[in-house]
Amino acid sequence: MIRACPTLVSDMTTTVETLGPRQIDETTRDALAAVYLAAYGDPDLPESRLDADNFVDSTLTRHAGRAGFKLVVASTDGTVSGYGYGFTGRRGQFWSDWLATTVPADIVETWVGDHFELVDLVVDPARRGNGIAGALHDHLVDGLPHERALLATVPNGGPAPRLYEGRGWQVVAAAIDGDKALYGLDLRTAR
Repeated sequence: MIRACPTLVSDMTTTVETLGPRQIDETTRDALAAVYLAAYGDPDLPESRLDADNFVDSTLTRHAGRAGFKLVVASTDGTVSGYGYGFTGRRGQFWSDWLATTVPADIVETWVGDHFELVDLVVDPARRGNGIAGALHDHLVDGLPHERALLATVPNGGPAPRLYEGRGWQVVAAAIDGDKALYGLDLRTAR
């Protein structure tokens, strides 16, 4: 399913599309790897390029096979500027099972299992500060059939937690992985 929604962001035009697993072609994978590399790596280091290739060739491909997979891709003035994706988190998957051993039982019972697991929301650093992350987020959670969503990020007052908290996410477990916190969004009230 493709749903394109043009959004005027600053003096640029950003379009956000929802792509299904079969629509992730080589051109899309190359564009996502470029955003991944710009956001997380150093283009001059071969290991950073390997990480970006591993993301699109292994991690994204594996995740695209999971139930409830949803990928949104932003293009600004014709160039991919960001992406976000997730899938249905279930017991038996690494992160859900790990959470079950990390957070209190009442949180596990309420939040973990058949939730939407927001895995990644990334904007090319050259395009940050223009509302692209918010557009990606809103398209990603729009229309989800899940009751709840989960993600992990560092709650340091930076751009990521400000984005999520501004859209109704709340910290449900303060310390789950070093400096990271577990954030949850009740999608029933967010609709």
